[in-house]
Amino acid sequence: MTTFDNIKKLAKEHGMSLAELNDKAGLGKRTIYRWRTDTPSYTSLAKVAKVLGVTPDQLTDQNTDLDSDDQEMLALFRKSTDGMTEDEKEKFKRSFVKLLKVAKDLNS
Repeated sequence: MTTFDNIKKLAKEHGMSLAELNDKAGLGKRTIYRWRTDTPSYTSLAKVAKVLGVTPDQLTDQNTDLDSDDQEMLALFRKSTDGMTEDEKEKFKRSFVKLLKVAKDLNS
């Protein structure tokens, strides 16, 4: 399932149209619809995730092997990325996910 499909499904579950979700997230006109073919920025994806009450990774189907506690921890650490470039945020995310997986393996 694509990011756009995930967002569309979650919006419907929340009783919102994509246009309403787009507005509530404070995005430019028809931004979410462009994600059918374009990759969203992390910042925009985070805004949509906040409205839907999920993490950005849940919208993109990434990190599905992380449990809800790990997802919550990842979301909290993401708040620490204010001021980082999109590339820095992506590197941070990959490093942090690896750290969580190693910690989980050590506890198994």
